[in-house]
Amino acid sequence: MGTHASNFCRNEGLILTEVTDPSQANWIVLHAETCKMTVPEVQRCWSRFLMLQPNQKGNLPRTHFLQTNTPFGQKKRRGEQKLNKKKNLRTFLQQIPVTDDDQITFQTFCNAASWLFKSSLETKLRGLYQILAPGNISKKQLRDLFHELYPKESRRAVNELSSLFLKAVDKNNQGYISEDVFVAWVQNLPQEMVQSILNFPIISPNLTLSKSQISHLSTAAEVEDKQGFNKRQLSEVAMEISAKKRNWKLLASKLGISEEGCFRLEHEHLETVDQILKMLQMWYRMCQEAPLPRLQAALRESGNVDICNKVFHLSF
Repeated sequence: MGTHASNFCRNEGLILTEVTDPSQANWIVLHAETCKMTVPEVQRCWSRFLMLQPNQKGNLPRTHFLQTNTPFGQKKRRGEQKLNKKKNLRTFLQQIPVTDDDQITFQTFCNAASWLFKSSLETKLRGLYQILAPGNISKKQLRDLFHELYPKESRRAVNELSSLFLKAVDKNNQGYISEDVFVAWVQNLPQEMVQSILNFPIISPNLTLSKSQISHLSTAAEVEDKQGFNKRQLSEVAMEISAKKRNWKLLASKLGISEEGCFRLEHEHLETVDQILKMLQMWYRMCQEAPLPRLQAALRESGNVDICNKVFHLSF
């Protein structure tokens, strides 16, 4: 994977954190141009990256991915298995390009997502193999790997599974699996199944065409208003909360809107959806920080994770 990961860092020598940061209006567009992605694709990646809580420069410390409270941590794992998981993850992370102070940039994240989306099947397979092992995989390594994948299975069952797998892949009875042998074996599997596993669309195919078209047609100024935040999303949030009859005052509280402010909105507007929208617009005007991560956090904290995921398309 290290061979492929070296492409995740620079684009013709340009390091974007040297010329821009998330507070700049060109943050999304510059990443789209430099990483050869569309604006909607970069917006999607930025929404996902924000969930990991990057710093003001848009970077994440590499060690962040080993924390148990991140999507990459092993919150429910225990003992040796947890250590093995983190050891494997640490080995993988060591192959990812970082800055001089050990930070993973959003540019690297975009390049990695683009690589997963655009690379050929064989390239992805070789990258996957290199994550699992730097060289040949012995029977013992295979047993250890299956033990991590199936921790609830008995040692005997894992041994039998690893023996069967080695026999199926190692046609020449070499006693180990090489990268070329692994790739050839996977390529002989039903292609529909393999493609479904290794397919990595940056923008979910479940999104409607009209939304994708709207995103493509948006002007750079509109798309990037306040760090890539699109004000149309305020209307979407308001409509979703109203339709699901959620407690919008709890969301208002998380956004720093007072009870008095909510009371005034209730008296000024008859429809609930209008009350919510005006509240969000009021918050947006007063917001002094990046609004996108702030609103996403408030939605999650107020019990509206589903709405957050739907409006900001946070379901890879």
